[in-house]
Amino acid sequence: MRITEVKPYLTSNGIAPAVYLKIATDEGLVGYGEGTINSMPRAVYGLLEDLRDCLIGEDPQRIEFLWQACLRRLFYRGGPATGAALAAIDMALWDLKGKALDMPVYQLLGGLARERVRLYGHVTGRSAAEIAANAVRLVEQGITAVRFRGFHTYDDIGLQDHPLAVRQQVEYMEAIRAAVGDEVDILLECHGRYDLEWAVALAKQVERYQPFWIEDPMRHENPRLLAQLRQQTPIPLAHGERQHDKWAFRELIENRYVDYLRPDICHCGGLTEIKKIAAMAETFFINLVPHNTQGPLGTAAGLHASLAINNVALLEAPWVSNPPPSPIVGPWPTVRDGYALPPQGPGLGITFDEAAAEEDTFVPRPNAYLKAPDGSIRDW
Repeated sequence: MRITEVKPYLTSNGIAPAVYLKIATDEGLVGYGEGTINSMPRAVYGLLEDLRDCLIGEDPQRIEFLWQACLRRLFYRGGPATGAALAAIDMALWDLKGKALDMPVYQLLGGLARERVRLYGHVTGRSAAEIAANAVRLVEQGITAVRFRGFHTYDDIGLQDHPLAVRQQVEYMEAIRAAVGDEVDILLECHGRYDLEWAVALAKQVERYQPFWIEDPMRHENPRLLAQLRQQTPIPLAHGERQHDKWAFRELIENRYVDYLRPDICHCGGLTEIKKIAAMAETFFINLVPHNTQGPLGTAAGLHASLAINNVALLEAPWVSNPPPSPIVGPWPTVRDGYALPPQGPGLGITFDEAAAEEDTFVPRPNAYLKAPDGSIRDW
């Protein structure tokens, strides 16, 4: 069996930019992958075009070999576009192999390490009362872990004012905890927006509400700063959605800067790489909670990985309360009592409408941004 076609798709998927990949063979088998990064979809699409020659004519079942070839034949490599392009290729190869063997991908990865995967959903709101009410509605659907970001009041005007944001996050945290009780886990997201002093202030003020974690309290470029925060709070820390391969995760793992790693299967090199990241983390007793904000295809790959990897604690599911329709890919996972069940069918267990992907006009989406009160740049 040989690869005869490598075709990337740059789409808007109905609501947001999405990058997909088709890999076809001379035996008629086809696999699909996703490498969506909303802030740079054209970069990923272009790299997939550049990597085509590494794949055409090769045996698609040599997944590890092709992963290494697509990375190491690039003289300049690393970063989000590389991680996402590798992810799309890797997913498509695993999908294809599962179809060739008539088995779901999680079986090829070692079988079920667990029978179902616990999910966490997102809640938003323009006031403490609204976000608390939304959290209650999510919990009533059976979800046992909810994530909130807070400081939405300031997004409309592009402002990130640290003291105001801290006050709002504390207010929202208090309201959600009072509304859902002590049995529901609350995940506090910071999106990398705070300087160290404000991350410390936030941690001290929310400690009494027992958050499950504080995620991305500071920028990702210097993970060593997490050690300083760690010394000043007992709250578990989560980090890693903006790391893109096992080398980028090494510092976090070896120094045990965090309690939870957040690799995104669409960004970090796919199923092959997330298994390696998880194995590295397991030696330090660190769990994974995969970042997962893409569509049904990326979600399916993340679910297969989460079913097969022992040290996965949760899987992100912002879609869980209201899965948006995708004109190209389906289905979303089956959810029962707050857990995702194993996907059905061979490969990744998804369907892909190539005609819809061809017809879907790509519409660029401006990157979000924030500024400080003095007009200087802040992280979004």
